[in-house]
Amino acid sequence: MRHLVSCVLVCLVSTTAPLGSQQSANILVQQALKAMGGEETIRAVKTLRIDAMAHVLALEQSERPEGPHLVTYQQISEVRDHERQRLWRKAEQRNWSLPNWLGPTMVADQGVVALSMNGRWGPHLPEQLSVVQQDLELAPERLLLTALRAVDLRTGPQRTLHGIRNDSVEFTHRNVRLTLYLNSYTSMPTMLQSVEDDSFGVWGDVTKERWYSFWTLQPGGWQYPQQLTTTWNGLPHSDQTALTIKANEPQDEAAFAIPNETRTLFKKLASESSGSTGLRTAKLEPAKAIWVNSDVVVLPGAWNVTLVRQSDGVVVLDAPISSQYSIQVIEATAVLFPKMPIKAVVTTSDAWPHIGGIREYVARGIPIYSLDLNNAILKRLVAAKHSFAPDRLQRAARRPEFREVSRKTVIGEGEARVEVIPVRGEGGERMVAVYLPGTRLLYASDLLQLNRDRITFFNPVYLVELTSALHREQIRDIDRVWAMHLAPIPWTQVTAALDSVGPLLRSPPR
Repeated sequence: MRHLVSCVLVCLVSTTAPLGSQQSANILVQQALKAMGGEETIRAVKTLRIDAMAHVLALEQSERPEGPHLVTYQQISEVRDHERQRLWRKAEQRNWSLPNWLGPTMVADQGVVALSMNGRWGPHLPEQLSVVQQDLELAPERLLLTALRAVDLRTGPQRTLHGIRNDSVEFTHRNVRLTLYLNSYTSMPTMLQSVEDDSFGVWGDVTKERWYSFWTLQPGGWQYPQQLTTTWNGLPHSDQTALTIKANEPQDEAAFAIPNETRTLFKKLASESSGSTGLRTAKLEPAKAIWVNSDVVVLPGAWNVTLVRQSDGVVVLDAPISSQYSIQVIEATAVLFPKMPIKAVVTTSDAWPHIGGIREYVARGIPIYSLDLNNAILKRLVAAKHSFAPDRLQRAARRPEFREVSRKTVIGEGEARVEVIPVRGEGGERMVAVYLPGTRLLYASDLLQLNRDRITFFNPVYLVELTSALHREQIRDIDRVWAMHLAPIPWTQVTAALDSVGPLLRSPPR
């Protein structure tokens, strides 16, 4: 559906210039500023309040990497104070696991970033300070001014976007190389492209594109793009639509007030930070290891990892989140099972919390057992460049040893042998379960997760899919079960939950 809006289009002739020309790049940016309303008018926008709605696609945690994707919906109120370099943002969201609007208020002021929710304050992650600075400096109303200040501003190659020829300028902002495309007919910004390190540490060098559309005329005679669309490695990532836009309103100083104790805590965290993201440097807790038996141990953390000792080595179940996380697992294995090599890694899902650390094992020549449907995403992860934060595999490339699981696959022998079982369900289409028949133990990947009440299970159909796969493989003897986000529990707790939702299977395993 097309929206008809009243707007002013300034028709200018684009300057043709050799690539790399700083003078010509300045002219292109000045033309874009004029098209938006004029440099003086844009500079006069000292503060901006935006109320917006948005959606974000769960690219790597949906049932299939190529989509359709799960969606998180957002409602956002934001105040950008460019004059004092501070930001206030209340972002609430709801999705498949959050049925009600929920989210904190973020305040950034005087080099401190803090979060507030229900009257409680706490420091944000130290790396969020640079994120806030980037959000302010690359906001649509400041983007061109930021480009104009860049000492390395130069023209880039032309490119046809949406059937329209676009000129481009290139510049570096906070160590990230940016390319800004400008419509050759209107001079208005079309898209900002960057290649930067994935903040999660999983996908390496990521190409991000922010598209500007639905330009509307604002009071004072300047234009703003009400629609911001972001793509991530060519896949749709998010859309944000501004509902109200108000410039230069008086600010509520109380809204920017961060408690002194929170400021102190943030500065302490910042002084101790290594510069990596919190997810990338997430910590395992091997001291709190859960010994299921003498050969099976669960390493607890935000993402549990299981070790299974066999006569000739240790089998690792899942490789969560990052190479750094995998290094912690490898070090913990050496402590818990001295002189035992890691003989194999089993990836039980295609979601990045399960596979984000696989590159460290590939770099060490350890075989990877993976479901046939997940080979494509694993190959993409292993082939990704990590030029901004080189890991072991980036420094010394190595061919992965993938062992495809298309049917029940046995690893090892004796009491600690494991059976890798494709689930082949709807939600569990890309998951496998791991059964230890000698000890009647079961690892269930993401198919078992307790709700916040710690009694009921998230999405009971996952239980049905799990028990259906076990029934197909004639597995009936199970004592205990656990999963990536679930400590070991009696199997009877699962069967009781199944009974409570009805006879979905004729003879579920017990």
